[in-house]
Amino acid sequence: MSYGVTFTNNSDVVMLDSEFSRLVVLEKGAWNGSGSGVFVPFAKMITTDEPPLVFVRPSQSNLLCFCLIHGSARAWTGFSFVGIVGQATSGKWFAGAFKSEPTAAYGFRLWDASSKLLFDSGTPCAQFTRTITGWSYLGATQTSQGVYRLSWTAPSSLASEDYMLLNNIAMDVAGSTSRQGNMYAVWEYQNDRLVIQAIGVDLQTTLYTPVVFAKPIS
Repeated sequence: MSYGVTFTNNSDVVMLDSEFSRLVVLEKGAWNGSGSGVFVPFAKMITTDEPPLVFVRPSQSNLLCFCLIHGSARAWTGFSFVGIVGQATSGKWFAGAFKSEPTAAYGFRLWDASSKLLFDSGTPCAQFTRTITGWSYLGATQTSQGVYRLSWTAPSSLASEDYMLLNNIAMDVAGSTSRQGNMYAVWEYQNDRLVIQAIGVDLQTTLYTPVVFAKPIS
């Protein structure tokens, strides 16, 4: 940067910069519901152009599928997912974006050259902690509907307090031709692993979708 302000930590990692936004926590909370479907509303609409980044951390071994971020540009209202019918689900979540909000009554604020608010000392931030990009194929089973459920996993412990990005799980997996498969995230605390599943007709045995983790910081 040619001018402005930069803050670095003891490891010389840039923590705050007048040219780049931080991942800001705009909403957070907890959910309790049933596997037949959970809708989590935001306390107020999130007004970003792009869907906010929703991160979740289930409290127990569980499955999340048919994930959706509800709303539209500049009017995002909440998120939802489906679990296992008959099984309770609960956990913690936060929604973030690369956009701050003027919340502090006093403290410190930072804008970029276009007057976009990059940082407000009253708004908590989050940091990305790890990403899974390489997957090991576990095999496939045929469902009662005649389609196949493919599974992958990777060595990445769930013992930390990291939250998983839900937006990527909301995307479908492309098939070999024109078909596509729904993606599922299975948290297995008993095996200390995350399993990604996809259900479809002509899916490939390789998975390229990354899973991203982050956690709020004070």
